[in-house]
Amino acid sequence: MLNNYQYRISNVMEVSQAVISDLPTRPAFPLRRHLIYPTLEVREGLLDVINLKTCNLLPLIAERNSSLGKVYAPSQKMRYELTFYHAIGQCKKALEDTPTADQALLAQVSSIYQAKHDNLPAELWNGIFTAKELELNFSRAKETLPLIDDGSSQNSINAMKTLIGIIRAPLAGDRWELPPALDTIESSYNVLYNNRSGPKILSSLQLLTTHLSQASDTLERGLQQKQLCFNNTPSTRAKIIQNVFYKYYIGEVQPYLANVHKYAVAWTAVNKELMASFKAYNLEPPEQLAKYQHVVLSHDEPDSLWARYLEARNKHTQSWQKLLKQCGMMPKHSD
Repeated sequence: MLNNYQYRISNVMEVSQAVISDLPTRPAFPLRRHLIYPTLEVREGLLDVINLKTCNLLPLIAERNSSLGKVYAPSQKMRYELTFYHAIGQCKKALEDTPTADQALLAQVSSIYQAKHDNLPAELWNGIFTAKELELNFSRAKETLPLIDDGSSQNSINAMKTLIGIIRAPLAGDRWELPPALDTIESSYNVLYNNRSGPKILSSLQLLTTHLSQASDTLERGLQQKQLCFNNTPSTRAKIIQNVFYKYYIGEVQPYLANVHKYAVAWTAVNKELMASFKAYNLEPPEQLAKYQHVVLSHDEPDSLWARYLEARNKHTQSWQKLLKQCGMMPKHSD
């Protein structure tokens, strides 16, 4: 679609079409070893001496010590840690509210609770940022969004919002509850893994940036080389280029551009919300990730993907305005 659009502009403006090079390679997402936060395991001795039945932790600990539990994926380790933290917190609260509670047991439970509390931000971080599913959503794959929206990008954004809701649950206070979505957490990770919408959105931004920039240059060169209109009166060639504007730019390019723009805004916003969630835990991103976010996801950095896309889009709009004004063909409000 974009190649056809550029060809038609080039043909009418009688300017040789620029060769479309491959999309620029985006910066690489940081390696997993640069993203993982260290955590401290609760000493087994503490778990051995507390009355596990009192805290209803036996099923959880048995699950963790099983053959599958020892090789948890990041998502499952995060689910386990959240569930354990919630259970030990409830146990601690129940003991504190019981005047006849065993004080030695309360001290042991409080010690485990504090260890899990201190570990929780890093466990949540690792559950998100060391997962293969998230890594694939920031790969340098160059597949773009389809011309017709298939809903997969919105599904991916919704999956990210679900994960944000899960990691923010403990921030609700002492009486926080495990979010229902925790039971089906794998479905959100599966959506991210199967759709891989992140690189499609970013590649689409880059594709539009490249094509719109080159189409703008073609329009500008055409106007410089040969006068298109005389005395504000459209020539035959001007009427043909006007048809290109309406049929191909308004009819084909703009709907795709609007779709990419919408998902790019939503994708970067949900990632910003994710980072803000960890800041609420006083956890800052590693330096490599912060740099990546500035270049790839930021709306504020002047040399980010978003900034270059906006520049290309605005320049293209201005090029069309210049041409259409010169010929008295600017669209009316009713057009």
